[in-house]
Amino acid sequence: MAHLTTEIDTQLSTKALLQLCKRLERAWTLSGILDAFSPVAEQVLGYSHAWLAVFGDKPGIVSVIMHVTSGGASDVSRLAQSMDIPIAGDLMLQEIMTADHVVVVEDARTDPRTNKQIVAQLQNRTIINVPLVLAEQRLGSVGMGTYGDEEGVRPPSPWQLEFMQTMTGHVAVALDRVRFTQARKQAEDALYHEKERLQVTLHAISDAVITTNAAGELLYLNPVAETLTGWKLTAAVGLPYSQVFRLSEAGSGASELDLVAEVIFAAETHRYPQLALDRHQGDSFMAEVAVSPIRDADGEVQGAVLVFRDVTEQRRLSKEIAFQATHDELTGLGNRRAFEQVLAQAFEHTRDQAQQHVVCYLDLDEFKVVNDTCGHTAGDELLCQIAQLFANVLCDKDHLCRIGGDEFGIVLMNQNVGQALLVAERLQQSLTAHRFVWREQNFGVGVSIGMVLLDAASESVGALLQAADSACYVAKDGGRGRIHVYAIDDPALAQRYGVMEWVSRIENALLHDRFLLFAQPIVPLGGSLSTGLHCEILLRMQDDLGGLVSPGQFMPAAERYHMASRVDRWVVTRAVQWVAANQDRIEQCAINLSGQSLGDTAFMDFVLQSLDKTTLRCDKLCFEITETAAISNLPAANRFIDTLRARGCKFSLDDFGSGLSSFAYLRNLPVDVLKIDGQFVKDIARDPVSLAMVKSIHEIGCLMGKQTVAEFVESQAIRELLREIGVHYAQGYAVGYPVPLDQVLGPPKLSH
Repeated sequence: MAHLTTEIDTQLSTKALLQLCKRLERAWTLSGILDAFSPVAEQVLGYSHAWLAVFGDKPGIVSVIMHVTSGGASDVSRLAQSMDIPIAGDLMLQEIMTADHVVVVEDARTDPRTNKQIVAQLQNRTIINVPLVLAEQRLGSVGMGTYGDEEGVRPPSPWQLEFMQTMTGHVAVALDRVRFTQARKQAEDALYHEKERLQVTLHAISDAVITTNAAGELLYLNPVAETLTGWKLTAAVGLPYSQVFRLSEAGSGASELDLVAEVIFAAETHRYPQLALDRHQGDSFMAEVAVSPIRDADGEVQGAVLVFRDVTEQRRLSKEIAFQATHDELTGLGNRRAFEQVLAQAFEHTRDQAQQHVVCYLDLDEFKVVNDTCGHTAGDELLCQIAQLFANVLCDKDHLCRIGGDEFGIVLMNQNVGQALLVAERLQQSLTAHRFVWREQNFGVGVSIGMVLLDAASESVGALLQAADSACYVAKDGGRGRIHVYAIDDPALAQRYGVMEWVSRIENALLHDRFLLFAQPIVPLGGSLSTGLHCEILLRMQDDLGGLVSPGQFMPAAERYHMASRVDRWVVTRAVQWVAANQDRIEQCAINLSGQSLGDTAFMDFVLQSLDKTTLRCDKLCFEITETAAISNLPAANRFIDTLRARGCKFSLDDFGSGLSSFAYLRNLPVDVLKIDGQFVKDIARDPVSLAMVKSIHEIGCLMGKQTVAEFVESQAIRELLREIGVHYAQGYAVGYPVPLDQVLGPPKLSH
């Protein structure tokens, strides 16, 4: 009889498995899988509660994604449906994750493997989990069991365990198929949405886009590309891209280029700032183009994308703006900017080539009479006629520019002064012979010309402009209609500026060592103790009677006649020697430098050599430069500062605040100290605006990590206000008068 029962059970099991397989074949979702095996769990195995759990959706978590109870949903099934159970610390789950057998918990209340908190929530009694394993990959588990005291403890029999393992083999195959199908659908959906987003993006962007395959056949062009090329997407797809993206035979000189082939071969982006393209309708336009390779997931190049835009109008405007920036709108000649550019190029050529040119500065005589008599319209017409007259006299290689209202500049290329004088005379003769007629009025106009030789000895572009301008004024003062050639020792020039005597006296002082150095203390205001003398070195000149001349009287002449660097060399030589000899008693010593020295590479080399000759600690020196000198040639100033700061020297920006752009340039000047202009300091006790300026400069300096020194501290009241503001140092008569350098330290201290 027992044998007969076993055969019947086997037949039922086989039939149940066949039915399960048929239902699983129709299951395309996780809930469908649960619906397929839950009747078997109830009808064959006798468990009305069944569930499906999956691994891997969330790291370290087992998700109970479906739970059914015979007779419909219950509180237990609804609770179990939404449970995520951490694997760590749950002995039962850990066993399921590794077991190759059915994991049976006969009574969840007493079994040490169960999570008692979850058991209490769900009222579990018997728990059966069959691992779902396929190709050594653990997918999850099929579960069933009993709940509450009504169902009690009911472990499975041996034949049920065997049946469960057979059943779950089919479930594992179905689960793998469903998860694969879902993953593929998710990937397809993501790909579709990504493609949609890409299409929307390409349609929305303002640049034209064309994509091709590796053979150069067009795959796509966006609406902007349709507009620029004149092709519709439907007509262009599959054509060679070059039939749509047509390089013009005229304009760019690149009609033979195969942009896609080059990019695919190089496997990198190529950019073309200006290509001429032909539209389908026949006209052409200028385009800025970038061509990039398209790679697949393995990095292989599968095609190319061309991104381009119409820059025809942009190029036209750029050329127009560039022309306007360097040309005079009235005459069409180059303007002052163009003249300075030409002059700079000619100057550079003379640095390494044996060339010489002549710079001419022309100022029209009696032009104001025409303007005042006939108006500016007549004056403009006269200027245009004169510009044409001058151009007719000059050679093609020469450069003629209008650099002011009635002023012209000329660079006569590869000519000496003798040849330039002949050209200048022809210019004057041509203008003298010309009669300007305006509404029955007849005028004659002349021109005064100043000229200077440009060769390897020329100091700078600025010096050339100044010299030519000075020579022109001498010509004009001499009676107009004249030509004057600049010379460094020209008495006419010296007489004009009233400084020839100073030039001679400066030269004499340099030759006979008649300069003297003084020092004025710079005193800390914050109560910190000084480690030695902190001072500024000041220059004086001895006159013939033994009196002293301040630098304000002779330095303008030194700078105008390019002697300032020679004076600075004298100062640096003596100051460095003195500081080196007394460095143990000196904290820091400031030395003033002119703007000419700041931009002179030879002077910088001289300073470096002077430092190399001594054992002086470079941090004892602080070079003072003026704000005006620094910003007039910012790149040169920064090179000078960076080079000497690398040696340890400090830099101070003198008279800070006197310029309108002080704060704007401060970021670009790597100085250590700001010397607040004395014009603000001397009035802070009675002028709130000056007080505010000093506070502002100090605060900005502190924010940028710089020390501040107030100049012109001439009373104790000013000194006290500066201390309250927080200014670091004071300099002025209230803290110390200038004294000769050999007296500022006093007698040396005796050692015991």
